[in-house]
Amino acid sequence: MLKKRIEWIDIAKAYGIIAVVFGHAMASGKATDIIYWWHMPLFFIIGGFFLKPLTTNTFEQWKKFFNKRIYKDLLIYFSAGIGLILLYSILYNKDWQYLIDYLSRLLVGGRTLNHYTSTFWFVNVYLLSITAVTLLISTVKSRWLQLGIVSGGLFVATCYDKIDWSNLYQYQTLPWNADIVLIAAFFTYVGYLFFHTNWKWIEKPASIGVLVTAAVALMGLYINHNFDFRFSMKSHLIESSEPKILMLATIPLIFSFGVMGISYLTSRLPISLFLSTIGKHTMIIMYLHGALLDIAEQAGIEGVMVKVSIAIIVPMLLALLAQSMQRNQGVYLRA
Repeated sequence: MLKKRIEWIDIAKAYGIIAVVFGHAMASGKATDIIYWWHMPLFFIIGGFFLKPLTTNTFEQWKKFFNKRIYKDLLIYFSAGIGLILLYSILYNKDWQYLIDYLSRLLVGGRTLNHYTSTFWFVNVYLLSITAVTLLISTVKSRWLQLGIVSGGLFVATCYDKIDWSNLYQYQTLPWNADIVLIAAFFTYVGYLFFHTNWKWIEKPASIGVLVTAAVALMGLYINHNFDFRFSMKSHLIESSEPKILMLATIPLIFSFGVMGISYLTSRLPISLFLSTIGKHTMIIMYLHGALLDIAEQAGIEGVMVKVSIAIIVPMLLALLAQSMQRNQGVYLRA
């Protein structure tokens, strides 16, 4: 594992979060469909990069894993969720029943979360997925068997539309969108496998050229109605004119790895510092962009580019300000 931070990974995360914000700011259409093919898979793939098997499958090791990989995200999830639900309640003059209802939804998570917390499902599924993949790579030693298990899970996910036997807050879903782990774990494991083998191929011009060409060709074919493919992880929407398992196991990977290749090329450009800074603060943007897009719209701002810029830059500046205050406090305490 490399100790030095790899800049193109942060840039890839930046492209991913920019796509997320654009996807939520734009009206539905083919461009939005294409964004949805890869923006969430990309984050799960990157989430798998830094996973590793537990040295011993013991309670102490899992406690260490929880404290390192789960606890902080859970704390932020509930803190941000409470704050955003309160903000929405104030701005839209909601009653106490609404407040109680939505605060309780934080526990159930997944599809039941809407309005300013609509993207919080990602945190639910991400935490479940990295736990599931860590369990898999810690207990199953054969990589072929590991790949077979996550591929089997992906196939199962394409065999049904919704969980029709579990209704939560009038949604056909499981707590924390747990069944979406069948999809997310596949992408998370692919990220783990990629980063723990010879991942340097993604930096080669030939590889980047093939991936980008394939992605552009797929976009052209889709726009010209040669095939149909709609994919939304949160709602378990998988619609395709071709076999679902084939489309789901290829198109998101082609686009995600294509974005990584472009990110490597971008890391050599002057804009790399700005993009990598965005990439280092994707989670605060993920949490706040929905509220900021809505507030901008309520303020009469109609331009998509302006709204997207606000939803990305404001959270990033807040994060940088918080970091600066922490550093200054640390200097003060040491003085």
